[in-house]
Amino acid sequence: MRPSTLDALHGEGLITAAQRAFLARVYDRSLFSVHHELRAVLYLGVALFASGVGLLVYQHIDTISHQVLIGALSLLTGFCFWYTGRQRPPYSNGPVASPGNVHDFVLLLGCLLLATVVGYLQFQYAIFGEHWGLGALLPALACLWAAYAFDHRGVLSLGIAGLAGWLGLTVSPVSMLDRDTFADRSLITIGLAFGAAVCVLALALDRRGVKRHFTFTALSLGAHVLFVAGLAALFTWPGRWLTFACLLACCAASIAYARRAQSFMFLLIPCVYGYIGLTYMFAMSLRPTGLAIFCYFAVSGGAIIYLLLNGRTVLGRS
Repeated sequence: MRPSTLDALHGEGLITAAQRAFLARVYDRSLFSVHHELRAVLYLGVALFASGVGLLVYQHIDTISHQVLIGALSLLTGFCFWYTGRQRPPYSNGPVASPGNVHDFVLLLGCLLLATVVGYLQFQYAIFGEHWGLGALLPALACLWAAYAFDHRGVLSLGIAGLAGWLGLTVSPVSMLDRDTFADRSLITIGLAFGAAVCVLALALDRRGVKRHFTFTALSLGAHVLFVAGLAALFTWPGRWLTFACLLACCAASIAYARRAQSFMFLLIPCVYGYIGLTYMFAMSLRPTGLAIFCYFAVSGGAIIYLLLNGRTVLGRS
């Protein structure tokens, strides 16, 4: 922004002298914000701390009393929820400002520690008996509640990931790790159902005006699970063309949402997964030779690059 423009805005009384000086410093790049960098460092610190706690438990599980470890972790978890709970703002369907600079990070730490405590109790004392999945389900439900109660998208991601883990544990046991995961029909089916359910629920809540700023987070997670499961079904299930048609329908739905929400992310997702599916169908159906393969990648790669470079046009932006 040119100084003359700022002078004009100031002369018309649209901005004050202090605002003019501030904007001049911003556009001259003499003033810049490190807000996002600091938040990223803090989130990384919380993740490393939670990982360190898990590593401490793993390495000293036989040398430190279980009661001491569980008690210390429970006290720290309780403190995190107490600290965030006493400052919790009233619930609102819209965005809610954080009551403090460290509030979001303490809540995230509390949710991570809660999963550690519940998992430790189940591993050591089998408090849920043979129902190991409850060790993942309960922290996931707690994270989902905390996400909406405290308006925290990071905790929402933890809750959705926890639900996905719980469904994976109940559908296929731990022994499934000794086999080919992507050939497990039940796991693929649950992935398709879970991804579709998350997407539908996110769109339904968005339509009702409930935490619309959560829609992007939930939709992106659900879409990735849905497309990964769709590709796994394409690679392993019979009825290849029907599965490919369903995959293309999901791509079209994602592009339609991208145009409506003006989101480049949901334009990129179908490009990546759709291109993988198209390449697989090309290779498996036509059995191409070297020249055909070269031509395919040249044409299709160029089309994808053109589409991404002209994303604003695809999204309907001027």
